[in-house]
Amino acid sequence: MSSNRPLVLIDLDDTLFQTARKMVEGTPRHTATLDIEGRPNGYMSPVQKSFVEWLLASADVVPVTARSVEAYSRVQLPFTHGAICAHGGVMLDSTGVLDQRWQAHMTVVLASYQGRLQGLSEATLEIGKELGISLRGWVVEEQGLQHYVVTKHNESNDDVLNTVLAEVQARGLLDGLHIHGNSNNLAFLPMGLSKRLAVEEWLRRDLELNGERPVLGFGDSITDLGFMDVCHMWATPARSQLAKLVERSL
Repeated sequence: MSSNRPLVLIDLDDTLFQTARKMVEGTPRHTATLDIEGRPNGYMSPVQKSFVEWLLASADVVPVTARSVEAYSRVQLPFTHGAICAHGGVMLDSTGVLDQRWQAHMTVVLASYQGRLQGLSEATLEIGKELGISLRGWVVEEQGLQHYVVTKHNESNDDVLNTVLAEVQARGLLDGLHIHGNSNNLAFLPMGLSKRLAVEEWLRRDLELNGERPVLGFGDSITDLGFMDVCHMWATPARSQLAKLVERSL
């Protein structure tokens, strides 16, 4: 069934919700996500909660997230129009079923990286040990297809990931990859895998189904600009990585 409501393409983590450590002390918390054991680990402020409720009532909202399909399944918000997951590597329809056309496309795009990503993850963790930095990391994989490497730290300062990144780059390990870094999240993504490319395909299909309608993009990271740029209008949370970039440029 076609729709003439606005289409909202929106990042999730640090846009609609965040971990408790990123919230102002004393702010009421509304559970937005659960960890793998079913315990709350992501929260909305009252303003974020009201914003989400307004969006869902007013527009067709499609998450565009780095989360794997499993991690996305733990988001407790009632999205009903599908989702783009794994930094653009996966599309889900409105019922949560994997889009096989996009999966087939990504299988071709990622074929040459399948023997490389696990080794890159292990090398990054080893570099952390050499630098005296406690890291954890893994390869995001969907339906047996490896998508990208993610690394997080167990320290008290997010800047340690910049030190790790500099050493990984110095060793020439990132040829043919692009980088996403924001807060405690460092990801190495194959060329051809991006939120923007997935959104471009999503919008192509949406235009065929619904005709032209307003498209709004929301995100917090500099790398979110890729997909936000193909929307008619975009916005970012105050004090986000992207907002700070804009402020520095003024």
